[in-house]
Amino acid sequence: MPISAGFRLGPYEILGPIGAGGMGEVYRARDTRLERDVAVKVLPDTLVSDPQALARFEREAKLVAALSHPNILAIHDVGRDSGISYAVTELLEGETLRERMNAADLPVRKAVDCARQMARGLAAAHSRGIVHRDLKPENVFVTRDALVKILDFGLAKRELSGAPAGSSESVARTVPGTILGTVGYMSPEQVRGEEADSRSDIFSFGSVLYELLFGQAAFRSETDVETMTAILREDPPRLHGRGPIPAELVRITAHCLEKKREERFQSASDLNFALGFLEGEPPSETGPEATSARRAAASVSAAPSRTSATISDSSRASIAVLPFRNMSADKENEYFSDGITEEIINALTKVEALRVASRTSAFAFKGRDEDIRRIGEQLGVRTVLEGSVRRAGSRLRITAELISVGDGYNLWSERYDREMEDVFAIQDEIALAIANTLKVRLLAADEGAILARGTEDFEAYNHFLKGKYFFNRRVPREAIAEFEAAIARDPDYAAAHTGLADAYCIFGFYGGIPTLEAFAKARAAASKAHDLEPESAEAHLSLGLVEHYYGWDFDKEEREFRRAIQLAPRSGSAYSWLGLLLAFSESPDEALEMARRGTQLEPLSPNAQTNVAWRYFAERRLVEAERNLRRALELDPDALYPLWACALVLQMQEKHEESVSMLEKAVTLTERAQTWYLGLLGGSYGAAGRRTDALRILQELLDRSVREYVAPFHVAFVHLGLGDDDAAIGALDLAVEQRNALAWWPKAGPHYDRLRSNPRFENVLRKIVPA
Repeated sequence: MPISAGFRLGPYEILGPIGAGGMGEVYRARDTRLERDVAVKVLPDTLVSDPQALARFEREAKLVAALSHPNILAIHDVGRDSGISYAVTELLEGETLRERMNAADLPVRKAVDCARQMARGLAAAHSRGIVHRDLKPENVFVTRDALVKILDFGLAKRELSGAPAGSSESVARTVPGTILGTVGYMSPEQVRGEEADSRSDIFSFGSVLYELLFGQAAFRSETDVETMTAILREDPPRLHGRGPIPAELVRITAHCLEKKREERFQSASDLNFALGFLEGEPPSETGPEATSARRAAASVSAAPSRTSATISDSSRASIAVLPFRNMSADKENEYFSDGITEEIINALTKVEALRVASRTSAFAFKGRDEDIRRIGEQLGVRTVLEGSVRRAGSRLRITAELISVGDGYNLWSERYDREMEDVFAIQDEIALAIANTLKVRLLAADEGAILARGTEDFEAYNHFLKGKYFFNRRVPREAIAEFEAAIARDPDYAAAHTGLADAYCIFGFYGGIPTLEAFAKARAAASKAHDLEPESAEAHLSLGLVEHYYGWDFDKEEREFRRAIQLAPRSGSAYSWLGLLLAFSESPDEALEMARRGTQLEPLSPNAQTNVAWRYFAERRLVEAERNLRRALELDPDALYPLWACALVLQMQEKHEESVSMLEKAVTLTERAQTWYLGLLGGSYGAAGRRTDALRILQELLDRSVREYVAPFHVAFVHLGLGDDDAAIGALDLAVEQRNALAWWPKAGPHYDRLRSNPRFENVLRKIVPA
């Protein structure tokens, strides 16, 4: 039976549940003696009367208590009170490695740091004769300050010192020939039911490291039997790494995964030493163990591995184009320097042999004076382009410098003093010079794509750059005006039409103009862009967004996003939007795959990270959704999309104070201009019991509806928070008629679960049909 808050076990006051597993329920508790928060693991009711389970619970506590290491979960106390057996451990704030990997891929540097900490923890356990036997991502915890902890020694055994060979003390009751461990992470000897030793943990470690590096399990088949067969007989599949993975790291991973235990690293200390060489750590240790470790590291470097030959690919040319600095006297010309940067990124992205960091990732470093090597490491690129733009009257000066991340040396630089109208030629010259410097082989199609221009009209181009500048800062009214001005100058400017369509999608949804008007104009602009450039990925993406917000033809939306991916396979946005669509469909696994692909292509995008969270939200897994949204806010604390999404998830978990705080911040950031945030805030006030504040927001929305369009969908949130279901359904009914209901959400989202038994709500859902 779950323990309620306030219950006491000895000196520990229960504060609330954390989670549960097969061998225990875990609670957050307060140590009243030392005045600190701890975790309390209790044996569940179903096992209290099982002597074997109780013995295992106690043996695990004793084994962990024998260890004292920063990379192993610390145990503080054990006890029994009110018929409940419990163990007290340090309280960890963060997530398991599995949860971390599901949310986003780790950069190579962070993966190596995580691996070293795991190796140190294993080395400490092995030095005490303790073999874990179940190392896997679920049993590794990453705290918020990036400290790695090994958990769950429930299957561990202690090799008894001085006892006959093979003698051991196990936590779990074992029988010779029994398979212990988790399929996919077991060593070959565990699969065969043989006795596991410390080198078995090293094989499991290799499986975890492989998955960290390549985003896929080393051994994965449709059935457990096939997976175990692969562990015994097959090498990991041929994969390409995410970014430049050092060959030495690949060899270390392969060495851990040798089928014969005598061919692996012979100790976790050896493994840690080899990883230290990889990080450039000087070999300071002395004595026989250090000598052995050096030999192990040397043998890994010298010995070829059939596994490493299949999974290494770090030779591809890569670049990040950092935002060009605005050196003009007029600071309002920043739109122009940002636009030049984005145009160069777009041109380079069309070179098949060159990997280019996305605009979102590159612009994350805008205004930050960061070391080039750190930037390259975070973005996984070998070169960085920096530059500046100065406008003075009709004259233009652009400087550009290509820098090697590895050594900081200048590979190429140039200064252009030209007339403003020459900006197109300058962009072409920079892109071609970079390709030449990096010795990237240009196909005829590549060069044609680089030199292709959306318009020859400089004024149209200037309006377009302003439109993109305002759109990226979510100022849609100004963005719309600039895109329309660009089209007025050049009606065949396809990029301006897609920009206009996207702006109407955002503006029409978040508030300001009637949704039906936004729908009509967005669809017309996206269709015109497609007519002008049928093979434009951007046009297909815009067509998909129109369906997402207003059209509600989900099959067409999926087709458009998939076509955008086909035309631009390195488009993080297309993958991310497809992941969002699938999250509320019958393809949740593919949803996660697509959304995670979006984060791989745009690793510093809070919006891409947010779209990973919706998969968990749709499955009512609110804790995991919150965790991913907090990660998005770590990338940018002021990013509006994860801000309101996280606030909603917190509200549904009854964490009202923080939910309100986040939405008040969003309303402040948008200067109360967009009614979407006001509606969410009113709903959060209502859910928090702040009825007066909620009614004040509701009145504000009603007053504004007299002089401007206020979407009924936004108003519905206030009624929901106040518990007025009839009014909420009435607003949603009107929202569907006006096509501002974000249809996929009421159809499947948990925020409306309490309305689903109401016949009036069912009638609203029946009205959600394609337009």
